[in-house]
Amino acid sequence: MNSGLTPLMTTAIAFAYVGGLAFVLLGVYLSVRRRRLHPLLLLCISALSFSWIEAPYDWAMYAQFAPAIPRMPAWWPLNMTWGGLPAPVPIGYMSYFALPAVIAAAIGRWLCRRWQLRQPTTMLTVGLVVGFCWAFAFNAILGARLGVFYYGRVIPGLGLWEGTRNQYPIYDSLAMGIQMMVFTYLLGRTDGTGRSVVEVWADKRAATRTQSAVLSVVAVVVVGNLLYGAVFAPHLATKLAGWVTAGPEAELFPGVPNQPMTGR
Repeated sequence: MNSGLTPLMTTAIAFAYVGGLAFVLLGVYLSVRRRRLHPLLLLCISALSFSWIEAPYDWAMYAQFAPAIPRMPAWWPLNMTWGGLPAPVPIGYMSYFALPAVIAAAIGRWLCRRWQLRQPTTMLTVGLVVGFCWAFAFNAILGARLGVFYYGRVIPGLGLWEGTRNQYPIYDSLAMGIQMMVFTYLLGRTDGTGRSVVEVWADKRAATRTQSAVLSVVAVVVVGNLLYGAVFAPHLATKLAGWVTAGPEAELFPGVPNQPMTGR
C-alpha cells in the first residue's frame, strides 16, 4: 500500500474491494438459495460491465484522483483518467452502485407496505432521491471536500464551491440519481412470486431456467451500459463544446499538473 495514502483514502479503497466482493458473494449465496440468479447478483454483473465508462467519464468531468491511489497499468483500455484510472474502480463499481440500490429498494418496499403506494412510482422516486444523496455524500463530501479526488473544471453556475479546488458539479449527483431510479426499479420491483422485472421478461422468452438466466445477464448488461452511456453523453458534449471552464488555476494536488482544458 502506498505510504502516501491517508486513512480516508485507505478506507475508500477498502470499501471498493471489500464491499464489491461482499456484494458479489451475497448475490451468489442468494442465487444458490433461490436456485436462480438473484437481482443483486445481476446488478453487480451490470455494474462491473459498465465500469469501463469510468475513465472517459473522469476525462469529461476533469476528475483527478490523489496521486497516492494505486492506478491501473498504462495498457488498460480507455485509460483516459488524468494520471491513470484508480485500480479499485472496476470492483468498486459493484459496491458503489449496489449499496444505494439495496437501500433505496428497502425504503421503497417499506413505503409501499406502509402507505399502500404504487410500487413502480415509489421505486423510481426513492431511487432518484437516494441516488442523488449517495453521489453527493460520496463525490462531493468524501471526494471533493475531503480530498480523495477533485473536479478540476465545472460548468459555470452549476458547481458548489465553484472556483476552489473543492468545487463540485451538482449535475453529477443528478446523473447518479437517474441511474439509481432504474437500478432501484430493477432490484425492488417484484411480482407476486418475488421475481424482478428482468426475471419476468426473461422467463417469458426462455424455454428453460438456464436460458432465462442467460437472457437476464444479457439484459442487465445492455441496460446498464445504455443507461450509463445516456447520462455520460451530456457530460461529454459539454466538455467538447468548451462549456466546462470554471475552476482554480493552482494545482489540485501539489506537484501534479492539472488536466488541460480541451474543446475550447
